[in-house]
Amino acid sequence: MKRCCGSSIGVIIRDEHGRYLMIERGWWPVGHAPVAGHVYDQHADPVAAALAEVEEEVGLTVVDLKPVLGPVHLPNLCASLPAEPTPGHTWWVVEATVTGTLRPAEGETKGARWYTPGQVQALAQRTIDHARGVVGTEEFTAHPGLEAVWIDLLHRASHLEVAEEDLLAARELYTAPPPEHWLGGRR
Repeated sequence: MKRCCGSSIGVIIRDEHGRYLMIERGWWPVGHAPVAGHVYDQHADPVAAALAEVEEEVGLTVVDLKPVLGPVHLPNLCASLPAEPTPGHTWWVVEATVTGTLRPAEGETKGARWYTPGQVQALAQRTIDHARGVVGTEEFTAHPGLEAVWIDLLHRASHLEVAEEDLLAARELYTAPPPEHWLGGRR
């Protein structure tokens, strides 16, 4: 059985208008999020993972990277069996400048688009409302907000304003186990 490697890279990509590139995740955890992926499952380091994940998920080429956060450990769970001995992920977050034509990966994503800062804030609020029970699971799955761990990461990277009680609500979501674990192989 394949266990999570316990490491993740997040890549914040903004365009010349200040909009954020977000994918809609193709599998659990549900939500919109910047490009992200595991580091030490297939990559030598966070930089190599950032370059590969951007190409893989959205078909763009990174021309510049700027570290903005990490390493920082968060107890967020993914679809794989949890890392041992400490569940969660050590995160690195970078800001990237990219070139190319946006080509979201089928399966890995349900699409990608550019969001204004206000739209990202609205996605975060939808997730917080889901965490508080205002938006039900079925409705949230059909029309998701921001992937819960990204509320924390974007806040830590100074890209999102979030109250402490809302961070705690998001944490409740991102520490919950998946409905079923991915055990390796093709999705």
